[in-house]
Amino acid sequence: MHTLSWKPILANLNEAAGELDKLHCRLHYQSFGELPDDWRPPCGELHADYIAQLERCGPFTESTLFVSLEHAYHHLNCAWNFRRTPEERIRRFSMADARRWTRFPDTKRFASLWPDDRTVRASAGAIRRGKVQQTVTRIEIQMALRKLEILRYLVAKELGGDSQHKVERPKGLYPEVGEHSLSEKDLANRMFIIYRRLNLAWNSRNDKTFGRSSRAIRNREFFPSIFATGSWDMWQSKNWEGRPR
Repeated sequence: MHTLSWKPILANLNEAAGELDKLHCRLHYQSFGELPDDWRPPCGELHADYIAQLERCGPFTESTLFVSLEHAYHHLNCAWNFRRTPEERIRRFSMADARRWTRFPDTKRFASLWPDDRTVRASAGAIRRGKVQQTVTRIEIQMALRKLEILRYLVAKELGGDSQHKVERPKGLYPEVGEHSLSEKDLANRMFIIYRRLNLAWNSRNDKTFGRSSRAIRNREFFPSIFATGSWDMWQSKNWEGRPR
């Protein structure tokens, strides 16, 4: 069995989880005026300071959601595309490597999440600065974050309990979860669910009706074409709005 590059996988899953946690906290605070019950301060930040930081944030728009999800997709893509790449090779990456590693997984397992028209490429600059239907988006982000926390825990176990890579066991996890080694197939299945939840979060952002037909749900599960060109190209580009400062 091929040994996967667990350290780079975990590092990128951690980055994605951090971004989704910030996004979920912001959506939760805007909806309820308080932080989630399970909120943990990042890097020892005080509760009051974090609240003040959230209050200073501007309106939550599509571009806000785009930048956060782009960052999360970026690291999820890397986590999967790094899986068979030696760590030394990752440290000596080229621009071609970066473009390939940050693209959405191009494998049979993930192909069903692609839009029907795979040639579609939306422009990031075309994002409307409109209001986001936050309820559905927040719920999907929360569910994706929960699945990601479980996956981080399982990947950390593959590193042998090293304190540097230790991840706390998520609460409410079935006892049998984590008893066996995490295979590449298991990794793919769990990441597939996370991607699908994030896709639903983005594709439902303007959906006021949230149609429940099987076709409507399937359309919302497609990977958003606006992200399909690969996050590295977006980060290098200077002509799109919402670019990280």
